[in-house]
Amino acid sequence: MINWKSLGIGIALAVVMFFTLIVYKLESISILAFIIAPLIGGYVVGGSPKVGAIHGAIIGFFGTLIALLAYTVLAYYLNTQLASINYVIFIIVVRVVSYTIIGAVMGVIGAVIKNKLMEKNS
Repeated sequence: MINWKSLGIGIALAVVMFFTLIVYKLESISILAFIIAPLIGGYVVGGSPKVGAIHGAIIGFFGTLIALLAYTVLAYYLNTQLASINYVIFIIVVRVVSYTIIGAVMGVIGAVIKNKLMEKNS
């Protein structure tokens, strides 16, 4: 079952972190947004590693898609020079796929961390 709370937290965190890093001219480490957000989303959802992977992948997919599309639209309206549309589409597709995979892995790690902490406290 989908936990909408963890998805909302994760996607919002990914987008906000991405734009925060962009504003502070830290584009080179903007991948951290898509590492930390699924980790936290996986931790919030807990449960089995499969559930963490599903939630992490969803956070990675939609977080990346929303952030990159918003960034592209913002760059267009600010008249920032963008590469050709084919290159932009290629970058979006590659990042969405890779950040979805990273999100799934980090979601598993977050769920496992929560499970280990819950076992320890029991």
